[in-house]
Amino acid sequence: MASISDLAWTNNLDSGKQPVLTDLETAIDSIQTYINASVKDNLVQLALDAFPAAYAFDSDGVAQYTNSLYDKLKAEDSYTGGDITISTTGAWTDVDTTNAALAITPELAGNFKVTFQFNLESVSSNATNATNVKFRLTDSSENSTVIPKVHLVTGVTATTNTVPVIIEHTFDAWPASLQTVKLQYYITTSTNTTIKVLADSDHPIYMQGEKI
Repeated sequence: MASISDLAWTNNLDSGKQPVLTDLETAIDSIQTYINASVKDNLVQLALDAFPAAYAFDSDGVAQYTNSLYDKLKAEDSYTGGDITISTTGAWTDVDTTNAALAITPELAGNFKVTFQFNLESVSSNATNATNVKFRLTDSSENSTVIPKVHLVTGVTATTNTVPVIIEHTFDAWPASLQTVKLQYYITTSTNTTIKVLADSDHPIYMQGEKI
């Protein structure tokens, strides 16, 4: 456990006589040196270790930020308003710009981990069928490096397959302004299938973002 040494001021005073000016100066100088070298420097060190460079002491005794080191900024959302059919092939496309998206405003600039969890449904309409789709997260500047892929070939008409998907990415150096992360898909193959991202009370699209 870190500690700060006790104040030990220089005492050249003689209880049997009145102190001279040099005795008082020596005592006050020792207290000032301790405050500057131990109290001040350790407080600055703590601030540098715990907060960004913009942090400033303002001597009002009130917290500068709403979110402390233990109360980290976190945003959660979910969507259960109805399944979303996805059909565009050969291009990264938003699943739903409004409902499959998470908005978060960092109080401080930094890295944020974002997680989306949902269920994908593929329904075949012919024995010759194939579903090949992948997903990513994007904030329009940075895309997730983990790209989960679902590839289904059933060989049977009117089959329904449901696959859970979890995707997570850490976005680097977000500024302290509104950020929006969207879920996107890329269909490589959709042969005689209807593909949906489920979004109901039993199969919500769940979204979470938190500062790390």
